[in-house]
Amino acid sequence: MDKLLEQIKAFAKEKPLMMLGGAILAAALVAVVLLMNQGPEYQSLYAQLSAEDSGAVIEKLKEKRVPYKVDGTSISVPADKVYETRMELAGEGLPQGGGVGFEIFDKTAFGVTDFVQKINYKRALQGELSRTITQIKEIDTARVHLALPEKGVFLDEQKKARASVIVKLKPGKQLTQGQVSSIVHLVANSTDNLKPEDVAVVDTAGKMWTREADEDSGMMLSSTQLEYKRSLEKDYEHRVQSMLEKAVGMDNVVARVSADVDTRQVETTEERYDPDGQVVRSEQKSKETSVGGVAALGVPGVLSNMPETAQGGKAAGAAPPSSNRQNDVINYEISKVTSHVVEPTGAIKRLTVSVLVDGTYQAAASGTDAGGAKNYVPRTEEELAKFTDMVKAAVGYSETRGDVITVVSTPFEQGISEADIALEKAPLVPPQLVPVLLKYATITLITLFIILFVVRPVMKRLTSEKKALEEIQRSMPALGGGAELALEAGQKDHDAVERLKRVVRENPQQVAMVLKGWIKER
Repeated sequence: MDKLLEQIKAFAKEKPLMMLGGAILAAALVAVVLLMNQGPEYQSLYAQLSAEDSGAVIEKLKEKRVPYKVDGTSISVPADKVYETRMELAGEGLPQGGGVGFEIFDKTAFGVTDFVQKINYKRALQGELSRTITQIKEIDTARVHLALPEKGVFLDEQKKARASVIVKLKPGKQLTQGQVSSIVHLVANSTDNLKPEDVAVVDTAGKMWTREADEDSGMMLSSTQLEYKRSLEKDYEHRVQSMLEKAVGMDNVVARVSADVDTRQVETTEERYDPDGQVVRSEQKSKETSVGGVAALGVPGVLSNMPETAQGGKAAGAAPPSSNRQNDVINYEISKVTSHVVEPTGAIKRLTVSVLVDGTYQAAASGTDAGGAKNYVPRTEEELAKFTDMVKAAVGYSETRGDVITVVSTPFEQGISEADIALEKAPLVPPQLVPVLLKYATITLITLFIILFVVRPVMKRLTSEKKALEEIQRSMPALGGGAELALEAGQKDHDAVERLKRVVRENPQQVAMVLKGWIKER
């Protein structure tokens, strides 16, 4: 062992650079081995967790003795345990979604006051609503705040309940008016004495998605009307484009539709009377006729009261009284028509359709256009007329409505497609391969560093030393004092001496090594 150490020391004294290079190479190999065996790769288990969920998940991981790493709001575990751990935590109700739900009542404690129970119920209801709202794919996180007043003894003392919902949207996502209405009605129907108009929906950017009840009804419907107009235009564009692509090929048609929609709400109430359609409703007739007075008639059955005849001489000069009365009352009913008409909202008043159709391309025959170039050939008038008729049939063209249909043939830009654009925007390296590539890139860089800055200089130095020693051996005479004899002879070989001087100046260390070797041999 001592002899080996002495040999190593002697080698280090004679060739220190090679010894240094070997040490660096050994250290690099150790670093590579450590990088190769640094442990299992970690993969994200959950990201963007709240403080409550992060603490609960970490506590469960400690109980299950699963190694983990925490990076901000993200928790990572070994890649081979990601899915198993997620399923186990999901079975235990984790993560909870940023709030506590009705599981707060799973563990009951004695001595809890009624006030605490009410607060817990409110917290649970807010948490459950938040979790439900988060199920909408455009929403990242949501929080619900409920203002539930105490019930009064009298009805006139009842106060309205109110609610506020704040949502954090995913990047590039927007809520539709229908989704906002669904959130409002979801919260309103989940709480007693809460009306939809008392629910406010706000996002984290400060945008108000619901409007106040005292605003103009036309303004309240503006978002819905605009959404309806856009969906109608997109439907017509899809009809036209999908139909023409069957004839001219994919990605060779661009259609744009502008719809003028009547958004007025019109209600008409009308009453019409027909004088010719008369109907007798009621009729009353009264007729009275009387001849003579009551006194002239006398009392029936009494002979003395009977009028005397002409023979008796008693009634010869008397004129009998006469009375005639007739009263007719007829009531007529004139026919009446009452109509209440509500015109539909969203009727199309006018359509404007613009369609671009790509032409055909023919290979250039010869000349300057040769070499893979193609000549553009526009569509003929007959083809454009056929395409126009097809578009009219697809959108329900109406001349009385004033619709405008325009079909134009124009060359499209070649060589760039949506697939190419998506490929350019896509990342060159998938995110899951980044840690592996970094590891192997580090190993490669260390290896190149060792080769370029350690091995290569050492090899170059050894080569130069070998050449220098050979040059010294050629320049100097044989061992055993030949050099002194040559110098005493008056420098017979002047060229050899000059070459020897140059070698000594350029390689002093090698010359010293040769001289040491001679001394040892002597």
